[in-house]
Amino acid sequence: MNKIILSGLLLCMTSSAFARPSQTIPPLDKKVSQFYHIQQTDMTYGDRALRIYSAVPDNLTAKRPVLYMLDGNGLYPKVVNRAVEKLPADKLPIIIGIGYPVDEAFPKVWRTYDYTPPVNGEDFKQGGGSPALYQFLIQTLRPWAEHQFPIDKNKQTLFGHSFGGLFTLMAYQQQPDDFQFYVTASPSLWWGKGEMVDLAKLTRQQDAAPLFVTLGGLEETPDLSKLSKEQIQNYQARKSWISARQLCDKIQSQQRACEFTLFDGKSHGSVIPDAINKALDVATQ
Repeated sequence: MNKIILSGLLLCMTSSAFARPSQTIPPLDKKVSQFYHIQQTDMTYGDRALRIYSAVPDNLTAKRPVLYMLDGNGLYPKVVNRAVEKLPADKLPIIIGIGYPVDEAFPKVWRTYDYTPPVNGEDFKQGGGSPALYQFLIQTLRPWAEHQFPIDKNKQTLFGHSFGGLFTLMAYQQQPDDFQFYVTASPSLWWGKGEMVDLAKLTRQQDAAPLFVTLGGLEETPDLSKLSKEQIQNYQARKSWISARQLCDKIQSQQRACEFTLFDGKSHGSVIPDAINKALDVATQ
């Protein structure tokens, strides 16, 4: 099959289209405390810890949908802030972010390991931990959350961006009905050159929740004229045999629900607010 360059997953790039993510953890807006009870809990994970961020609407009289999400340090505050801006108080979901007890928004070593599946190749030996983290999510974190918070078990969404998007896609591939909705934003399909994508599993006739795939327009069709020579080389080195759009098309062709959304003019970083909006729309539908 032809190699397809996946432009949207280049966190190492430094141009406006492919800027490195800020490592400053964004603050929660002051008004969040008027609507949400915010807490964080450190949980043992192997020989280290994960930091679990939770936002639970105040004065609940009924169970609420829950949005589980990756990159808790860097994205959880953005999701909570946007939820308060976007939604009425009686529609706010419970939000649970998986993060780390460090001051970095996107701890590179840990998220690279925890969010990626094992694949072949020397370039990918620093990954491979996503099966273990998913087991923790299903067997430890979710039961804990369901005991702690008034969660509607029939309205659970898993959301991730970039490596987190790949994690979400692999969760859907392995067990497509563990959640009621999956939102994979700009998934890092270049990981392992795409060898972890198993179309037989993704298109198998079985119960499967809807999958939502989002991507920035500049990820699908980048403007190479605005990249340096080094950036172009990095861009061309990251390839997969299948694109996010093609992946969703394949899933749809087998009568599974997959919706692909392209946000025109947006890069891997600038598309994050759009992806968050989509995840909140899906989680509260």
